Amino acid sequence: MSEKDYPELPLSFEELLANFPDAVVVHSMDNRILYWNRFAESLYGWSAEEIMGRSIERIFYLDSQHRKVAVAELRDKGSWSGELRQIDREGHEHLIDARQQLYRDSAGEALAVLSFNRDITQEKKQADAAARAHHIQSSSLLAGGIAHELNNALAPIMLSSAMLKRTVADDKSKGMVAMIEKCATKGADLITDLLAFERGKGGGNEVIRKTQILRAIQRAKVAVVPENVDLNVHMAEDLWEFRGEAAELNEAYQHIMQNACEAMPDGGTLSIEVANCRCDENFANLAPEAEVGAYVSIAFKDTGFGIDENIIKRVAEPFFTTKEPKQGFGFGLSNTQAIVKGHKGFMVLESNRGTGTTLTLYIPADAQDQDGGEGVSIVEDRSSGNGRLVLVADDELFIRETIKRTLEDRGYRVLTAQDGTEALAVYAANQTEIDMVVTNVEMPFMDGPALCRALKKLNPDVRILVSSGHKQREKVQEIKACGVEQFLAKPYTADQLADRIKTLIEE
Repeated sequence: MSEKDYPELPLSFEELLANFPDAVVVHSMDNRILYWNRFAESLYGWSAEEIMGRSIERIFYLDSQHRKVAVAELRDKGSWSGELRQIDREGHEHLIDARQQLYRDSAGEALAVLSFNRDITQEKKQADAAARAHHIQSSSLLAGGIAHELNNALAPIMLSSAMLKRTVADDKSKGMVAMIEKCATKGADLITDLLAFERGKGGGNEVIRKTQILRAIQRAKVAVVPENVDLNVHMAEDLWEFRGEAAELNEAYQHIMQNACEAMPDGGTLSIEVANCRCDENFANLAPEAEVGAYVSIAFKDTGFGIDENIIKRVAEPFFTTKEPKQGFGFGLSNTQAIVKGHKGFMVLESNRGTGTTLTLYIPADAQDQDGGEGVSIVEDRSSGNGRLVLVADDELFIRETIKRTLEDRGYRVLTAQDGTEALAVYAANQTEIDMVVTNVEMPFMDGPALCRALKKLNPDVRILVSSGHKQREKVQEIKACGVEQFLAKPYTADQLADRIKTLIEE
């Protein structure tokens, strides 16, 4: 077949890209968008006309460090593939499977980057959920098998020790029988935990009120809190009611309090705060298991030695424990998590090595209580900001815009910056008007610590509120070293943010 016998393609190269089933994006070497197909419009929410010529870095990249690694490999090898975190026009986060190709001219000069982006957010969530379900199912089967064998082994020991009690007379023998009974009882407690984990926790329909929570905490104090640990309890006056299984919740409180006390062998303070909490979209974005709604939050904060970052995700796994051998079986927090999930709630764990741990349980509030309970309807005071000017610096668009809307709804004026260098420039130009700065820890070009140091040099009295996560403890220490002491731990609600800003400005 000669060359002239081959049919011509009916579509141009641009038409092929336009119909490619992935989001196709072409950008110049200075990151200006040159091409944007219809699947990119569908994924990210911007039309080609709106997005053309804009900087790709400023629009949808979240993980700047990962992005820098990708760009370096792309320039070095000419191609790159991997996963990137990006956001769409509405601020929703997507996990993207990206394939990028570098195009050069005949002289070898880089001209543009062609990217094929596929949204794998749901695939990843489903895969992670399947892996967790398989892990829990396997652990449950193992727990049931171990419990069955332990029951068979412990039953004769416990029966025999009871009979021996009645037959021995000397103190030495009585002491040995008591030790056997104690060890067997400890084994029986383990079986109870194993069986509870295998069966799961289903919650209940009892109405749980603040008096019941307080009594449960007091009982747990007697059982597990040593004399060298100070216990402080604060409960909201108008605490909402919720429905659940009181016995299961009491078990959860005791597990958490025992773990907290064991983290303070030389003494310390355990603070428990029980409060009403509105979980809004901002909070739900920061806490993956959260859903928008009303909750009762029960926070346990200790001053112990904290948890290392590399194991913080594993602390609720069954059989995982940081205790010495024979000091624990690793079922306390796994059962606590099962209890909370059975009540349709979730847990948030925050910890920094050397500065303590905060574990907060969120249990959905009773719908009837929300309808008629005092203080449940939240009416925003739109005059509370009194026109004060707040500078918000955050590289994540959806967080920055959510904070902006939250504060403007409460009567504040808001300036925003998408990185530390821009925030510093905005502050320098408006220093006499800005009443407060709200900043993230991780930002491109100039991070939180560098921004705080620079702001302090411009104005030693500047008010700064830093939004931080548990993985950022080293940078948090840097920020504290330059004299900034106000931090708001992620996740937080819009109301918590607004209340903190109002308090700090009034101070």
